[in-house]
Amino acid sequence: MSALPSHVELVQGVVLPKPVGAHPVLDFVNTRSEWTGSGPARTEWLTSYEAFLIWNSYVGLLSPATVLRLIEQAGAGEAARRLQATLDFRAELYDVLTGQASDHAFEAAARLIEKASGRRHLARSEGGAQWELPEDLELPLHNLAVRAGELLTGQDRAHVRTCPSCGWLFLDPRGRRRWCSMATCGNRAKVRAHAARTAAS
Repeated sequence: MSALPSHVELVQGVVLPKPVGAHPVLDFVNTRSEWTGSGPARTEWLTSYEAFLIWNSYVGLLSPATVLRLIEQAGAGEAARRLQATLDFRAELYDVLTGQASDHAFEAAARLIEKASGRRHLARSEGGAQWELPEDLELPLHNLAVRAGELLTGQDRAHVRTCPSCGWLFLDPRGRRRWCSMATCGNRAKVRAHAARTAAS
């Protein structure tokens, strides 16, 4: 088997992109390649509901035990429906975060965020109490939707940036970051710039 590119990792038999967004919601929208341009992504990493669940565990949003239970619960038809809802929300959320959402896309994303927020309940914890969502097949997407709502209305919203090469999103609170990753897009840009300078000379 050939070596994997530096920007992906094999996780429980599923190839997933390494987190570069500095926020789980941004890493979620980065689970497809190249948001720039029209048409389908060159690479889609959320190829199944199971892959989406494994991604949730990979980035620390769900425990491995929870992921296993949800995989066991999901039938083929239900899993397909959940996956499509996830991909739809990802596209709507990307447009909202990049300021290019139509009214329809914004309202669709808002409805899901509001629904997910309304399903939370206050549970006891060691620190006192915490918000929790029911452990069902809606949990992975609703957990992300709640976090998306917090990102969109919080201070981090002003620091969301778009990679000029691939369109991936990342947080840049210090205003010094240009690329999603220097190892990928940043390096490719340096190579292109070098080639242009060489050709010009």
